[in-house]
Amino acid sequence: MNVTGVGSSYNFIYNTKTGRISTKDGSKNEFVDFYNGDVKGEDTETLNHFDAHTKYQFTRMLYVYGTGMTGENPFDDSEEVEITADIESATHTSFYVNGKKAFTAITGMTYTPSEIQTFGTVQQPFRTRGYKPYDPQTNSITIGIGSRFNLGNGYSVEVQEDCVWGEGYGNGSRADDERCNMMVGGLSTLIHFADQQYFSSMTDPYTDYILDFLASQGVDTSREFVINGTHCELVNGKISEVGNDYVVPSSIQQKAVKRYEERMADFLKDGNWYRMA
Repeated sequence: MNVTGVGSSYNFIYNTKTGRISTKDGSKNEFVDFYNGDVKGEDTETLNHFDAHTKYQFTRMLYVYGTGMTGENPFDDSEEVEITADIESATHTSFYVNGKKAFTAITGMTYTPSEIQTFGTVQQPFRTRGYKPYDPQTNSITIGIGSRFNLGNGYSVEVQEDCVWGEGYGNGSRADDERCNMMVGGLSTLIHFADQQYFSSMTDPYTDYILDFLASQGVDTSREFVINGTHCELVNGKISEVGNDYVVPSSIQQKAVKRYEERMADFLKDGNWYRMA
């Protein structure tokens, strides 16, 4: 059996009566023996924590369907069903029952104190400096320290080291002052998000103002757009980072995933077995 990792695939027969699994051709397989409890993790020669995690996720799937939490039973009361598990990435494993996708298990990550401080501190300096106008070729714009924008009616905003400063209060109505306030908050959260310092959800209260601002700069938010190098998209009317299932910035997520992959690659027989849920 090859060492399991990202891109590996399991295929076996699950007996709904006995709760045991087997290979389709009846051949010997260490993962099958491990899942069935015929061998312990430390007794195996090839299995690592990817295998242990897949076993855990499969039993989790059985519990979810068995308790009726999904409203359907993909097993259809069959005595034997074919199960396929594809490790698509370090954090995503998809399960198929008789060729039909059942669910994708998404693994949560743990973060170091320094990483938590990076995306958990509200008041922190922006990372990006300067301004690069809208590039229609890449649908991108750069907004950073020193950028200044005229909002009209005597109002303007300037990006400073760790905040956005609004000017012109009192030049218009109370509604104009409030709009400037929201543009200040919206631009600040947008830059922090694009600088990989904020959760995407922190832009939510300002979404309408951010979209108005981006439109004024020429950015087309009806398709993928790029702010300070971060690829963004609108999902259900909210700004998100493209391809990121987690609210944590992808730069931090990727570091955590790398650590996770290294830990998961440890062999079970080394005696340091733990469940990575």
